[in-house]
Amino acid sequence: MSLTHTEVKSAKPKTKLYKLFDGGGLYLQVKPSGYKCWKYDYRLDKKRGTYTIGKYPEISLKQARDAHREAREHVAIGVHPKAIKEKSRIEADLENKRFSYYANQWLEKQNLAESTRKDLEQRIQKNLIPFMDKKRVNEFTTAELLKITLKMSDRGAKETAQRMANVLRRIYNEILILGVVENNPAQGLAELLPKPDSKLKGNFAHITSPEELRVLLQQIDKPSERQDFATTQALKLMPLVFLRPKNIRFLKWEYVDFDEKIIRLPASEMKTGKALVVPLARQAITILKDIHPLTGNGEYVFVSSHGRGKPISENTTTYALKRIINPDTGEPFGTGYMTSHGFRHTASTMLNELGFDPDIIELQLAHINKDRIRATYNKAEWLDKRVIMMQAWADYLDELKNS
Repeated sequence: MSLTHTEVKSAKPKTKLYKLFDGGGLYLQVKPSGYKCWKYDYRLDKKRGTYTIGKYPEISLKQARDAHREAREHVAIGVHPKAIKEKSRIEADLENKRFSYYANQWLEKQNLAESTRKDLEQRIQKNLIPFMDKKRVNEFTTAELLKITLKMSDRGAKETAQRMANVLRRIYNEILILGVVENNPAQGLAELLPKPDSKLKGNFAHITSPEELRVLLQQIDKPSERQDFATTQALKLMPLVFLRPKNIRFLKWEYVDFDEKIIRLPASEMKTGKALVVPLARQAITILKDIHPLTGNGEYVFVSSHGRGKPISENTTTYALKRIINPDTGEPFGTGYMTSHGFRHTASTMLNELGFDPDIIELQLAHINKDRIRATYNKAEWLDKRVIMMQAWADYLDELKNS
């Protein structure tokens, strides 16, 4: 016999839990504490299961019967009733949680330097949120995402477009795992965008695409067995210090100060004829300390195993890059695409894209006269800002490499 509203309302707690049955597996469970809850016992795939509909009186008898009917329909087609609540949760997420919510959740989990995180957040706020929050995340097609990212590319910010396309891909991967969308509309989006110019006339070939730089850094970390350790360490250090290949080649241990965490290059070593201080990020210090047991007793940092104390040859790093194959394209990273000198241009382009002070970038590259920024920063501020930038850049490269 079916339950009545009066029976449900007047059901009193007893010393033991008991059930009031309504039929078809639906019943009201009454606990000794007085807590009342609607449940549905079912059988699926020869296994018994219980689906909790909800608490009484929040869920009335009529509402419980409606939910029971829907649950039985699911069981009839072989679907667990819990899918009903999952569907309701997803619908609530779609209604209340737009792209900005998932973007913020993703940002919070990224292991980035504070300055890098802030810049990335600003780029997402500027380039994605105004367009992505206009409708639900499951309503965007790849074509619509392409239209949004092309706005950046069309204004000349091709690197930013590539980066935001990859951000969209990673955020949508998380939304996909949560079950809010059925597919990732940003998958392959970066490949549809115009590529940043990597071969600039009158310039050293270099990479400005985060995706391509990620692959190159990963390949540098996986050298061939035949490659000399000094060559590998020199390639690892190059992206972190922005030095010309000659300065890497003739880097002396007397210039490296582990206590101060800097490299002091004298004026005699510099193309500009002016001394340069290079702040060392944690990652750069690790690279130098790894090779110190092998060459630390000599004059030069990067000495090949058969070099008899002499620095690595002029084209060692460029030839090493030329031998590295991009597994995504099958093409070498070497001459015409990326050179050892090109790391300087890569850093300059991408740091500007990341929003760092152009004068500080140029000063670290030894391109700018210190007098030009003397009115803006004092000498201590120059170094403080460069220390922050160099560590943020190293952290960014690590995050990129491990993404």
